[in-house]
Amino acid sequence: MSIDIPTPAGEVAKRPLHFFWLTDYSGSMSGKKIATLNQAIREALPEVRKALDNHPQIEIKMRAIKFANNASWHVGPEPVSLEEFVWPELEVDGITATAQAINLLAEELNIEKMPRRGLPPVCLLVSDGFCTDSEREYIDAITKLDNQPWGKKAVRLAIAIGDESDYDENQLLKFVSHQEIGVLKADNPATLIDYIKWASVTATVGASQGKSKGGAAMDSVGSNVILSPPPVPQPTLVDSNDVF
Repeated sequence: MSIDIPTPAGEVAKRPLHFFWLTDYSGSMSGKKIATLNQAIREALPEVRKALDNHPQIEIKMRAIKFANNASWHVGPEPVSLEEFVWPELEVDGITATAQAINLLAEELNIEKMPRRGLPPVCLLVSDGFCTDSEREYIDAITKLDNQPWGKKAVRLAIAIGDESDYDENQLLKFVSHQEIGVLKADNPATLIDYIKWASVTATVGASQGKSKGGAAMDSVGSNVILSPPPVPQPTLVDSNDVF
């Protein structure tokens, strides 16, 4: 079991918050999608650092799972402090093993691997396609995640990239812990960047505050973390080149 390390006298005792990126790098992500995803995450990192300046008691630990033909660590499995976290370039390959990525996440949210005094983990899933694992494998992976105490407490958000016909919204929604927000839909680069920045910053700050005055209302959706509303996506012309 994870053991909390005592801090020297006079130091602020930091509470760990584990942040997981789950990113699709299948062949359909080629071109503008994968380039924008790489850019968006790199732009989001300094904004998360800035947002946490007002929360010196929080220690962010990040890692990343990538999935295509299978799921593997992009950064990890050992968590990296937010100050030292660097996003390696993702390149495209293969299909969309979303269930395998969720299984890998669930294994890391095992109560034996997580700190006792940790804050709700933040898990951000980004994908542009249908899961190519079987439906049974996908449901089993979600069930495994929900059965982990930290999986149930986690702030879990999903961003769908592209046209609505390209992905299964109901499937992605099963991953999401905040049903009032639903699946965030990004059909153009600007919206994807906005959503990744919003999700990474808002979910981290929300999780760092733990229980809040919204209490009962949020308990109804299985979370004690309140998130501010996501940004309103900017409209794009139907014939615009600035779409995925």
